[in-house]
Amino acid sequence: MQPLALASATHSQVNTSMSTMISFSVLDSNGTEIPIVTDDEHPIEIIIPRDPNFIIPPMILHNVTKMYAPTQQFHFQTFNITQSNENLTVSLHFEMRPRNPSLNYLLILKFDGQPHLNGTIENIDDWSLLCSSNMSEDGIHKYFINNNRSAAHQLVHFGLRELNQTEPCWQNLSTIPVYDAPFNFSSDYELRIYTSACYYLDSNNNWQSDGILVGSKTNHYQTQCFSTHLSTFTGSYANAVNLIIESSVVPANDTIDIVYMNTLHSSNDCANDSNAFILAISK
Repeated sequence: MQPLALASATHSQVNTSMSTMISFSVLDSNGTEIPIVTDDEHPIEIIIPRDPNFIIPPMILHNVTKMYAPTQQFHFQTFNITQSNENLTVSLHFEMRPRNPSLNYLLILKFDGQPHLNGTIENIDDWSLLCSSNMSEDGIHKYFINNNRSAAHQLVHFGLRELNQTEPCWQNLSTIPVYDAPFNFSSDYELRIYTSACYYLDSNNNWQSDGILVGSKTNHYQTQCFSTHLSTFTGSYANAVNLIIESSVVPANDTIDIVYMNTLHSSNDCANDSNAFILAISK
C-alpha cells in the first residue's frame, strides 16, 4: 500500500486525492506475473483506506419545518453525478440525521427526472423506508446506490417526506405506505450526500472504473471495491453537487429566512461563497 494515489497520466476528473493506493500481483518462481481473473459471482474484495488526514465534511441543516405548501408531498433535491467519460462511474451515499430521532421517513428517487407518487410507483426508480428502529448507532439514516445503478445517468432526484403515526415503517414492507397525501415536516434534519468510486490503473497509467463495483461497506474511512482482476487500485470521495433545492413559494408579503446551502461547506462558510445555493423560506 502506498501513501496516496497517483494522478492519471492524462487530464481527467478522477478525484483520487482522498485515497490511498493498493497494488496486487501474483508472481511465479521466476518472478513472472501470473494473470488472475475471476468472475462477477466470485469477485476479489479490496478495502482501500482513505487519506488518514481526510476531514469528514459537516452535515447541512435543512430547516424544513419552515416550509409550507398545502399540497406538498415531498421535499425534493437534485444532485449531479455526471462523470467525465462513460468508463468512470460513482456510487452515491445518502446520510440523514433527524433532529427528532423517533420520526420515520420515506425516501424516493428517480434518475434524470423528478419522482412522482400519484397512486402508482411507475414514476420512481427506487424507494426506501428510513425507520427509527433501524437507525445506525450514530443516529444517521443511510441509503446507498452502487456505481452499476448510477452508470449512464447524469442526475439523481431525491424526495423525502416525514411519515405520520398512522403510516407504518417496517424494513420488510413490500409496498410504499403512502402515496399522494400532503404533509408538513414536524422536525428539521441534517443531510450529507457524497459520491465514491473504485478505480484501477490501466496500461496507459489512467484510472478506469469499468468492471469494478463499489461495495456497501464504503464509508468516510474506506472504499470497498469488488474486482474480477488484480491491478493497482484506488478509491475516491467527493461531495455530491446539489443543483436544486425546492421549497414552497414564499408569499409576497411574508418575511423570509435565508438559509445558505452548499454541499462543500458548513453554513458559516457559505456567506462568502459564490457557489452557495440560497433557499428562501417563509417565516
